[in-house]
Amino acid sequence: MPEQVLVVDPLDTWLMLLAATLFAAAAYIYFNFVKPLKELEQANRGFGVFFTCVGIYALATGVWATITWPFPGPYNIVLMDPWAIFGLASLVLGLSLLLKIDFSYTSVPFAFLGILPVVHGLAILNYRLTKTPEFTFLMYFLTGLSVLLSPILFYKKNKTIAYIAVLFLVIAGLLALYIGANATFGHIPGWGKWSPWYGAVKVGG
Repeated sequence: MPEQVLVVDPLDTWLMLLAATLFAAAAYIYFNFVKPLKELEQANRGFGVFFTCVGIYALATGVWATITWPFPGPYNIVLMDPWAIFGLASLVLGLSLLLKIDFSYTSVPFAFLGILPVVHGLAILNYRLTKTPEFTFLMYFLTGLSVLLSPILFYKKNKTIAYIAVLFLVIAGLLALYIGANATFGHIPGWGKWSPWYGAVKVGG
């Protein structure tokens, strides 16, 4: 009897959500440290809502993925496990903004979360995981480096550091978007003839 498994493949969506969040983080830094907005408090509350909602979703789905391991063995370690930590980091940032906590105080423990994507990125490069290990490593590395730089940015409030952080986040976001979009167009043909064990509705002639 064939094994009956309910399979999901959300990786492409998660990568593009990661890209959107990295772009939002770059915009947050730009509008706070490079060219502050007039309605900065309202803008930051908006960023806070966004990061909090993304954090809840990523943490919930990341915990699910670490329990179920939906992908081939090592890919769960380097792709799924960090997703929950990304959700946690987004929650820390979002709640800090909503609660108006000075991020100078939370950025130090927050920065240590940046170690994880750097290590996972090095593992991806070392074991040649994913179809584009160099791009994936660079995405992980720049994301982690941006988080590691956060205490310097929030304590010094230096425009040069802000520009560097924005650059890192935008490049990492573009890489996440590229990898995610490729995954979408690559996964669709692979799943074209698949149907769940409980049956599927036939679409088309």
